[in-house]
Amino acid sequence: MLKRLIRCGLLGCIGLAAFGMLFVSQTETGFVEPISVLLLMMVLYMGFRPIFYWLSALTKQKLKWIIGLALILTVAIAILVVTQIRIQLFGDIWHIQIMAAKIAAGNFKWDEWILQYPQLVPLTYLYSIFVRLGNGIGFGFYPFFYAYNIILMIGTIGLVIHILWRRSPAVGAFSAIVALVTPLFYSFMIQVGYTDGASIFVLVLLVDLFDQIRLKWQQILLVSLAFSYAYLMRPNVIIFLVALLIIGGFSWKKNPPQFKKTSQMFVACLIGIFLAIGTGKVIDQVNHYNPQNKDAYPTVHWIYMGLNQATLGEYNSTDRYYTLDHKGYSTANAADLAGIEKRLSEYNPVSLLAHWYQKYLILWKSGSFQMLTDYQGSYITAPGWLLQNNGTFILLIQTYSKALMGLFLLAMLLDFWRKKQLKINSILLSLLTIFGISLFHTLLWEVKTRYQFMTFGLIFLVGILSLTNQIEVPSRIWQRPKVKAIVLISLPMLILLSSLLMGQYVNKKSSDSNYWKQ
Repeated sequence: MLKRLIRCGLLGCIGLAAFGMLFVSQTETGFVEPISVLLLMMVLYMGFRPIFYWLSALTKQKLKWIIGLALILTVAIAILVVTQIRIQLFGDIWHIQIMAAKIAAGNFKWDEWILQYPQLVPLTYLYSIFVRLGNGIGFGFYPFFYAYNIILMIGTIGLVIHILWRRSPAVGAFSAIVALVTPLFYSFMIQVGYTDGASIFVLVLLVDLFDQIRLKWQQILLVSLAFSYAYLMRPNVIIFLVALLIIGGFSWKKNPPQFKKTSQMFVACLIGIFLAIGTGKVIDQVNHYNPQNKDAYPTVHWIYMGLNQATLGEYNSTDRYYTLDHKGYSTANAADLAGIEKRLSEYNPVSLLAHWYQKYLILWKSGSFQMLTDYQGSYITAPGWLLQNNGTFILLIQTYSKALMGLFLLAMLLDFWRKKQLKINSILLSLLTIFGISLFHTLLWEVKTRYQFMTFGLIFLVGILSLTNQIEVPSRIWQRPKVKAIVLISLPMLILLSSLLMGQYVNKKSSDSNYWKQ
C-alpha cells in the first residue's frame, strides 16, 4: 500500500513539474511561448536519438575517448565563459565576498546582512581562505573562486557519467555529450556558485556511493565528510535523510544487504550533521561571530514567509522587514509565530491547496531555475554581440533550457509510469530527494525558483537515464484511448487554471517595486 502511495505521489510530482516546465510561460526572464518550447523539445528528442544509436555501436575504448573529449570541451567552455563574461553580483553573494575580504584582512566587524543570515558564515569563511591564498601568490580572489565552482561543476558531471557508465557505457558517453550543451552548467553554477554548487555535487556523490554493492569503511567516512560539507553550506540537504528512511523502510527484511547499506549511510549522514554543527561552532568562534545575535532571523521566519498569499509564499521584502522591525531574536520569533497563526487562519482547504499549487509551479516553471537573474545584475565585461543582443540571447537560452528540462521530466514520467513496480534503488533515492525538496518548499518553507537548482545534478542523472530508456524502448502510453481522453479533457483546464494563477503572480511581482533590489 505504501509503495503504491509513493509511486502515485512521485508520478503526480513529476507530471506537475513537467506541466509547469512546458506550459507555464511567464518566468523571471520574461514570457516564453509554450508552443516554441514544445517544438524545440521534439527537435531535441529527434536529434538525440541518432546520437545515442551511434554511441551504442561504438567500443568502450572509443566511448572513453568521447567522454574525455567532452569533459575537456566542457571545462574549456566554462573557462571561456568566466574569463570573457563578468557579471555584477548583488545580494547574499556580494555581501559574502565583501565580508570574506574583511576577514582575510583581520576585520571581524560583521556585515549586518550576514548577522541576519547565520547560515552564510561557513561560505564566507571559505571565501576568506580563497582571498588569503589569492593575495599570498598574487592571483587575487577570483581565480580561486571560479576554479572552485568549475571543479564542483565538472565533478558533478563526472559522477553522473560514472553512475551511468556502470549501467551502460553508451549512456555514460551520451550524458557527457548532453552536459556539453546544457546551459545550466555554464551560468549560475560557475558565475555565482553560492551554496548550490556544493549541494548539487554532494547529492550526486551520495547517490553514487549508494549505487555501490556494498560500502567499505573509507566510503562510509566519505559519506560523513561529504554530508557535513553539504550541510554546512545548505542545511536543507537533510531531506536526503528522509529519502534514506523511506528506502530503508522498503528494504527492511525484504532486502537485508540493501537495508544494511542504507542504514550505514543514514548513520554516516547523522554523524556528518554533528560534524557540521561542531565545525560551524569552531568557524563562528574563530571569526568572532555570534549566531544568536539580536539581528539573526528565527527559523520560523521562513515558514511565515512561505504562507504569504500576496506573494505566493516567495521570498519578499515585506516579510523580511516585518521580522527585522521586531528587534531581538526572541521578539522576532514570537512575532513570526503570531504571524503564522494569523495567516493559517485566513486559509480554507481550497485556498491552501491553490497556494501550494502555485508555490510548486514557481519551483518548476523555469528551465534555467532563475539562473539568469538571481544575484546577477548587469555585465561588467562581455562580448559586444552579447551586449547588443542580450534580450534575444536570454530568451533563446530560456526556451532551450525549458525544452531540455521538459524533455527530461517527460521522459522521467513515461519511464516511471511504465515500471509498474517500485524498484528500490539509487534512482528512486534520487527521485525522493528531488521531489522531497520540492515538497519541503511547497508545503512548509518559503519558495524561489532557484531553490530547485540544488537538485539539478540528480535531475540530470535521472533525466538522461529515462531519456535513453525511452529511446531504446519507445513508450506506447499515448496510444491508449483512456490516456488520450484524460489529456484532452484535463490539459486545457490546467492551462487555464495555471494562466489565471500565474497571472496573479506576475501582477504581484510587477507591483512590488523593491523586488529587483533585494
